[in-house]
Amino acid sequence: MKILIDMLTPKQALFLGELSNRIEDEGHEVVRVTRRFHETLYLLRLKKIKARIVGAYRLNLEGKLHESLKRTSRLARLMKNLNVELVLAYPSVEAARAAYGLSIPYYCVSDSPHAQAVSKLTIPLANRLFSPAIIPKEDWIRYGISKSKIVQYNSLDPYVWIRKIQKDPKILRKLGLYQKDKIIVLRLEESFAAYLLNKEGDWRNLASRILDELLKKCGGARIVVLPRYNHHYEILKEFKEKIIIPKSMIYGPALLAFSSVFIGGGGTMTAEAALMGIPTLSYFPSGPTYVESYLEKKGLLNQNLDPKLISKQTLRWIDDDSYKKQCQKKAQKILNTMEDPLNVIL
Repeated sequence: MKILIDMLTPKQALFLGELSNRIEDEGHEVVRVTRRFHETLYLLRLKKIKARIVGAYRLNLEGKLHESLKRTSRLARLMKNLNVELVLAYPSVEAARAAYGLSIPYYCVSDSPHAQAVSKLTIPLANRLFSPAIIPKEDWIRYGISKSKIVQYNSLDPYVWIRKIQKDPKILRKLGLYQKDKIIVLRLEESFAAYLLNKEGDWRNLASRILDELLKKCGGARIVVLPRYNHHYEILKEFKEKIIIPKSMIYGPALLAFSSVFIGGGGTMTAEAALMGIPTLSYFPSGPTYVESYLEKKGLLNQNLDPKLISKQTLRWIDDDSYKKQCQKKAQKILNTMEDPLNVIL
């Protein structure tokens, strides 16, 4: 069978990249596609996965719409010319629409029912939906998919790649850090994702306020900030001399392996940190997601939108080695109960 796999984000590159390799091992032919987005392309190169670049990521609503229309047309031509028999992707509006228009089955993977815009345009078109069991089927059914098409797995998506993580001090040398350092990692929010783009409130300055508080209270720690977009670099200019911003792309889990505390604005890295047993705080402006609620219930994550409380909690955790060991034991215990999502999909 010839299967087209569309990988749009860094997380999808890690999850679907590994899945694509296993599908090939089963004897199927795989057509890998992606779009031009620096973090995704970096991870594909890192994992030695070759993919055709079709289209690009855009930041505003009009740009997203026009790019999506063009990309849908290009993917449809590609599917037709290559005689694709199955399309597999996370919620990819373009892959879903092209597959539907050509009567090609579309299998979807998603753990994000909170991403309403993209879910409305993809979930109803899916012939199968693979999703973590912690998400009620009703949350998917409201998008128009029938219950019989939903397949659940007893796991979280980062299980696929974090269980293989091994400590490599090269990442520290790259950032001018040492193993003895107390390292706080701050990952900024996905401010241009459709589900945050028009969100009201003062959440856009949360990261700056958190940094202000951390620099006041956690003076002995090294703070590594991981921006997502060029706009984030502008926000961080005032802190430039006091924080570490990687000059080139890095593999997040490799840094997390040496981190004392992780603070995330939402997204995959928050789940990665928690499942690796790193004391984790989430300030996701549109949260909590099902994944975050599950991790909080398991004692692996705290949610907070108050910069002062975040810095106080960080200060308590940063020197508490026994708490970190406790988190690591909990995380390992949870990972041991999970199944491999890729085996369920295969």
